[in-house]
Amino acid sequence: MQSALRQVHLDFHTSPYIPDVGAEFDAREFAATFKRARVNSVTIFAKCHHGMCYYPTATGTPHPALNGRDLLGEMLEALHEEGIRCPIYTTVAWEENVADLHPEWRQMRADGTFARCDNVDPARPPHPGGWRFNDWVNPDYLDYLEAHVRELFARYGKLDGLFFDILFYDLLAHHSDACRRYRTRHGFEADDVETFKRFESHAQASFAARFTKLIRSLSPASSVFYNTPFDVYVDGTGGRQRLAHLTHIEIESLPSGFWGYYHFPRLARGAGRWGKPWVGMTGRFQRMWGDFGGIKPQAALEYECFRSQALGGGNSVGDQLPPRGRLDAAAYDLIGAVYEQCEAAEPFYAGSVELTDIGILSANFPGKDLAATGTSDEGAIQMCEETHYEVSLLDEQSDLSACRGLILPDDVVITPRLYKKLKACHTAGGKLIISHRSGRDISGRWALDFLPLGFNGMVEKFPTYWRARKDFWPELSTSDRVVYSQGVNVFPGKGAKVLVDRVLPYFKRTDLTFSSHFQTPPQAEADRFPAVVSGKGFVYFADPIFREYRQTGNQAARDVWRRIIRDFVGDLLVGADLPSTMLCIPRLRGRDLILTLLHYVPVRKALEIDVCEERMSFAGETLAFSSRVKEVRRFDNGEPLERSGDDNSFLLPVTKGRLLLEVPGFFAPKASRPARSAATKRN
Repeated sequence: MQSALRQVHLDFHTSPYIPDVGAEFDAREFAATFKRARVNSVTIFAKCHHGMCYYPTATGTPHPALNGRDLLGEMLEALHEEGIRCPIYTTVAWEENVADLHPEWRQMRADGTFARCDNVDPARPPHPGGWRFNDWVNPDYLDYLEAHVRELFARYGKLDGLFFDILFYDLLAHHSDACRRYRTRHGFEADDVETFKRFESHAQASFAARFTKLIRSLSPASSVFYNTPFDVYVDGTGGRQRLAHLTHIEIESLPSGFWGYYHFPRLARGAGRWGKPWVGMTGRFQRMWGDFGGIKPQAALEYECFRSQALGGGNSVGDQLPPRGRLDAAAYDLIGAVYEQCEAAEPFYAGSVELTDIGILSANFPGKDLAATGTSDEGAIQMCEETHYEVSLLDEQSDLSACRGLILPDDVVITPRLYKKLKACHTAGGKLIISHRSGRDISGRWALDFLPLGFNGMVEKFPTYWRARKDFWPELSTSDRVVYSQGVNVFPGKGAKVLVDRVLPYFKRTDLTFSSHFQTPPQAEADRFPAVVSGKGFVYFADPIFREYRQTGNQAARDVWRRIIRDFVGDLLVGADLPSTMLCIPRLRGRDLILTLLHYVPVRKALEIDVCEERMSFAGETLAFSSRVKEVRRFDNGEPLERSGDDNSFLLPVTKGRLLLEVPGFFAPKASRPARSAATKRN
């Protein structure tokens, strides 16, 4: 799997009502198209969400238009002749044909209705043809799926791999008889969202254990992946529980779909650093899966693939084969143009590892609203990327000691295991940046008792305002800055110092008390509860600044945080003078520092999606290092960069989009090198 760095995930969800499936399929042309596009792995389909099989099957339902044709077998043979690996796709929870034939196998809600996906984009209203959910803890359905897997190995021999899709439940749709028995047996009987999430994660791990064991018995070398969200949870729920049963991770995140451009780094900097090979899965589509005829700009696909490569992953570009079986030529011109550049950069990244500087403890916890906690995580990562600190998203199993600073964004629950690690980190001189309701246990009680802070509920009148103390930031002390979100009331204890005061509005806006168009203006005097407090080894923000920045782009919140982290944690390794629009990702390769600079700017120029249509220039920018550097050279042509007046700064060349740089011998010999990764190491 490590060599499959340029993959295509080829969907083929094709209705049984389409009559000419495969009519234009030419196996040699099919395989040659992938070869020309520099693709070295294609995930091809055995069964689709309609429940149609694309090979002669005795365990399922063949697509009626194939008339016994083995479309899957033709693909396997042709791709292998071109030296292209081809793991096989099958589906778990979404299989329409089974939902018709076996309603007793369907997922059920508490009110007795069957679960259905109203829209693959949860932000949009229901649309016709939403997929129906099948209940994959049902023993009969599990046996049916096992028979399907055994049939594939019996028919085609030792497969390159298996990709199981849609291994999850619709929210709280765990009330079928089979689910109730499973929940009773394993202690998940409560009906709250937290217990549901723990049930689902346990069931996913159980499913993965069963089918990985089966596949290992049939073909030990086959890759295995189970596709379901890989959000990091601070207590290790979710992906961590099934990690042992995967050969690799595929991070599905199509930025032009409902995920957006800041979803991918949250997963790549989290699950992508758990020690497994991984690929980032985007799509060639203008919008989403199944977007026939939709092609995104080349700059967008470059940014998505180059970013995955820079963070240590490979790439998988999603496509869907049209029903008649002829690949979209324009799609493979696009994929080939990008994959040619990815292939050329593979020697640059070979053998390199991440250089985590700042660790972010995930705000996700079972039962909490992932839309809110995920936004906090994304906001923290966004701030760090824009400030050019290299970050990993961590959980309680991560090694925290490798980080110069730790961020607890907005609502991080402190588990007993995490408490011990944080206390040890603080005692050893570690730096903690904490915001809002982070630092409490699951009951809501303040857990970080080694920090001199006290609390008095939530602020009642908001939006509120920040007023910096003069000794912290003289310029900001002369002008109040709004914070839109509701904060908490904190009072500093012994040894703590106020950096920023909170100023309350005259009143909270209501139908009876309001002023002007928007929020109420600030009063003259600061409130007794401050906004930002610092002390030995910690800084505390009383407002949810990371979610605030991700939602509103509040520059005051980001700029105060940025001033604090640079003073508190220390200088950047590299990139202090770069603009916030430029992504700078350092990695360690032997004794060399390698840098990926990406300059692409997604723009909300359409009402529904961000569009990334242009490569942006590096010309005129300066790359600064925290210490003297002998030489910085370009990977593409070996030319050294010109110095910019001192030993620590270099002028960037006139080029656009991506710049790969090498700094030979930057690191001392192995004994004194930085730790590899906070996310990968476990203790």
